[in-house]
Amino acid sequence: MFMEYSLVSAKDEKEFIAKVNQMIENGWETEGGVAITSDGTFYQSMILFEDDADEFDQGEEL
Repeated sequence: MFMEYSLVSAKDEKEFIAKVNQMIENGWETEGGVAITSDGTFYQSMILFEDDADEFDQGEEL
């Protein structure tokens, strides 16, 4: 199994949500919760599994 990691960030909440939703539409999954820095920047970790197996069906965890 190959996994790719990415980090989405934006200062605007609507832009942030749009970016995360676009990645989800492209097969990415969120990993963990949203972080918001003191300057108001939103961050979300994203992961993409590049195989046909579903880690949740197999009982595997990262």
